[in-house]
Amino acid sequence: MTDTTSEKKSVFSLPIKKNSLILAIFAIACTAMVGIVNELTKNKIKEQAQLQLLNTLHSIIEPNRYNNKITQDCIDLNVVSANSAAINENVSQLAYVARIDSKPVAIAITNTAPDGYSGNIDLIIAINIDESISGVRVLSHSETPGLGDKVEFRKSDWITSFTGQKLLSEQDTRWAVTKDGGIFDQFTGATITPRAVVKAIKKTLLYFKKNKSTIFSLPNACSISNEKISNTIKSEAKNEQ
Repeated sequence: MTDTTSEKKSVFSLPIKKNSLILAIFAIACTAMVGIVNELTKNKIKEQAQLQLLNTLHSIIEPNRYNNKITQDCIDLNVVSANSAAINENVSQLAYVARIDSKPVAIAITNTAPDGYSGNIDLIIAINIDESISGVRVLSHSETPGLGDKVEFRKSDWITSFTGQKLLSEQDTRWAVTKDGGIFDQFTGATITPRAVVKAIKKTLLYFKKNKSTIFSLPNACSISNEKISNTIKSEAKNEQ
């Protein structure tokens, strides 16, 4: 009886071992293929991401205003924040500098409004050297469709109302939605979203006013901040397609 049982186990174990080996080989082959495909496409993905970023920057800083490679001319604002208050202490901040013959003419700063109705609202704010707004775009958000999503340029031109505006001082009461006594419209049925965006842009302008000279004296961080740049580009692609 024991010999018969052993023979049965032996008969069944051979196919199991064979199938396990086949599955292991298949898994290794699939992993290798994924690695090869990733290696072959990563440069193309990077090129597409850079193009998306450039399109976004062109929409908020006119390309005829600068002659540098703006996507490769960036500043890590966390370096500035080591000696002063950060724009947003919870996220990494990058800024892209527009220059004409090496002279700065504008800067595009990424920032996040943490107090949107449904969470974070990622922004990129372009500021001219005279501290006026060149343009603003929302990069990503989770706001309510048909209400809060009007912060997107493709849904509404509301975001263009910031273009040309300046922050006169930290106490400038104009920088609020009309419901709070400011000059920026809120949306029907949605005040929290535009209020959060106005607040974040005002905070970015104030940060730039206080740190302008330091910001433009920092070295190019693009060559050492590839991961941060990649994350920013991926966010930008969501709303600029």
